[in-house]
Amino acid sequence: MIDDKLKNLQAMFETVLDTSRKLENSYNELKGKFEVLEGKLERNRKYLENILKSIDSGVCAVDLDGKITTFNRKATLVFNISEDEAKDKHFGEVFAINEIRDFTAERIVEFFKGGKKINLNVEGERKILDISASLVLEENRESGAVVVFSDITQVEKLKEESAKREKLAIIGQMAASIAHDIKNPLASIELLVPLLDDGTKKDIVENILVSIKRINNIVNNTLLFTKTISYTPEKINTVDLTNEVKLELMTQIRNAKFVEKIERFEFVSDKNLLKSSLVNVLSNAFDAAKNRVEFSVYMDKGVVFDVFDDGDGIKDLDKIFEPFYTNKKNGTGLGLAIVKEAVDILNGRIEVNTSSKGTVFRIIL
Repeated sequence: MIDDKLKNLQAMFETVLDTSRKLENSYNELKGKFEVLEGKLERNRKYLENILKSIDSGVCAVDLDGKITTFNRKATLVFNISEDEAKDKHFGEVFAINEIRDFTAERIVEFFKGGKKINLNVEGERKILDISASLVLEENRESGAVVVFSDITQVEKLKEESAKREKLAIIGQMAASIAHDIKNPLASIELLVPLLDDGTKKDIVENILVSIKRINNIVNNTLLFTKTISYTPEKINTVDLTNEVKLELMTQIRNAKFVEKIERFEFVSDKNLLKSSLVNVLSNAFDAAKNRVEFSVYMDKGVVFDVFDDGDGIKDLDKIFEPFYTNKKNGTGLGLAIVKEAVDILNGRIEVNTSSKGTVFRIIL
């Protein structure tokens, strides 16, 4: 009787062991399959991550509340922040669009429906983004949104520049034609005016010649702006150059205190282009000055020309080099545009510092 019970117990024990072995095998098999699936998921995750990193469009995913969950490499470059810095912040905050700072994912998608071009200020730099957005669905339920954008700043700038150049080309042709028509009779007038002086009309003749010189300067600037400028280098002495510039500005120099700080040395550049640039900048300085204009020439990692006036400063600093832009009553708006073009040809640069106490134009070659 006891033996039968022992046999039954032994049979049950073997059954349990056999079941346990089967369960262990099943567990190991499931574990292996899980590890394979986990490996595939990790590879898919890395693959998708690499796609997001590699594409040349910004990709930003947001949750239902509009908070950022994904911010790809291109997006970090456009906004100059890391993905960690962007995460958990609201989309409207990062993109600096005040009107959508509290929008949900659905409202963000509605806002960018059909795509939009948005002008943004990113750390003081103007950027233009082409943005579109779509809802993300999981099991037919909304789980957030994905926003895709392209930085089209340079493309838009090129379009603006192209349109501006087309307009300027037409204006330039008209201006050149008018300038040529003025220049020929102007030369004749300049030759004949001195003949009017019979000893009693010296002041009148001098005023007429000054006016002719001003008209001639406007005509020359117009012609210079409308033609292709070439670079002709020659050896230049700073003192001789200053004297030639002063000769062109003789009338204006009489109307203000003119301070010179000229280091004497020689350098190589295009004398005509440089003289034209300095005359234009100094002429503007005399127009703006209250009492004093300073002109300095010195060496500091290149040849440096400083022009200071004690005027009230420049308000529209970002527009001063645009052709035909001027805030002078009788200005043409060509002077500084020609200066910028000439300095570029001279392989130099212009720096402008302005305040209510005065303005400094610095040309560095």
